Amino acid sequence: MKIPSLKIRNLESRFPVIQAGMGVRVGNAELAAATVNSGGFGTIASVGLGDIEKSKTDFVNESNRFLISEIRKAKELCGGKKPVGVNVMVALSNYEEIVRTSVAEKIDFIISGAGLPIPLPEYVADADVALIPVISSGRALEVVVRAWIRKYNRKPDAIIVEGPRCGGHLGFSNEMLDDMESYSLDKLLPEVKEVLKTYDCNVPVLAAGEIASRADIEKMLSLGYDGVQMGTFFITAEEAGLDVKSKEFYIKSTDDDVVVIRSPVGLPVRVLKSPLVERVLKGERERFSCPYRCLRTCNPKKAPFCIAKALLATWSGDTENSLFMTGCNVDALKKIMPIQDFFDTLKD
Repeated sequence: MKIPSLKIRNLESRFPVIQAGMGVRVGNAELAAATVNSGGFGTIASVGLGDIEKSKTDFVNESNRFLISEIRKAKELCGGKKPVGVNVMVALSNYEEIVRTSVAEKIDFIISGAGLPIPLPEYVADADVALIPVISSGRALEVVVRAWIRKYNRKPDAIIVEGPRCGGHLGFSNEMLDDMESYSLDKLLPEVKEVLKTYDCNVPVLAAGEIASRADIEKMLSLGYDGVQMGTFFITAEEAGLDVKSKEFYIKSTDDDVVVIRSPVGLPVRVLKSPLVERVLKGERERFSCPYRCLRTCNPKKAPFCIAKALLATWSGDTENSLFMTGCNVDALKKIMPIQDFFDTLKD
């Protein structure tokens, strides 16, 4: 099968691959730019940016300052080529500020999930930016599309469908995750396309979850998807922001090390077993004070651990206190390599 290009709004890439955002600091300027230079859509993770100490007293402004720096750096590294975008979690307390800052920096696209991005078009206004909601069911998509049309006369420019085998925060209950086959990507696509047809949205639909090879991409294309979003497989890319000790932790892990726990965000989250996760699974709670207030849905008095602190530990290589978000396909992570090596496998 010839791997097609991908067009979203007025943006186009040689290959139908969006690199997932992946915070904290995994999806950095270097990874996003390398993806664009290799022929995909490059995405900057907007969560957990800024100087750690300064963020304790000025979280919003510090996040904005570093986001601006990352966007400009990514554009410089890819010589102004497009498309460079950001991933913005709805659960973030500074969601509006991040979106508005991204728009002011003339970002090409915004991916938004970890909640329903109902107010996203309001913060974008009439800016020429592609809006890509992340959903896990036709029902969720209908809520988003109906609200966008009614309130803002705006339709999505593409849809990312996250299946139950995705990494990170999941749009499924624990009961649904016990029956993943009933919510697989092939079963989700018809209901998503039906909603798009109902609201006259002729836009690309991308699959996300356990995609790690050309064969996986070809399978999604044969099902009727227009492309894919890939996260876990790019975690160990040379350009990804993690410390090498964390990348090696992923490579040494296997699919048997993958578990689902409850995140402080309030959603199930798929992660690798680690010293921190083992403590969480035993019911231990890490007492902490929260100077950031980065998540609207996090209650520091009840949360089992600080997710910001845990993800920063992953970024810095402190594997004892790290949270390693992952999809189900950890076995596919064999080595640290340039992201270009993967895209080379998609060439004819």
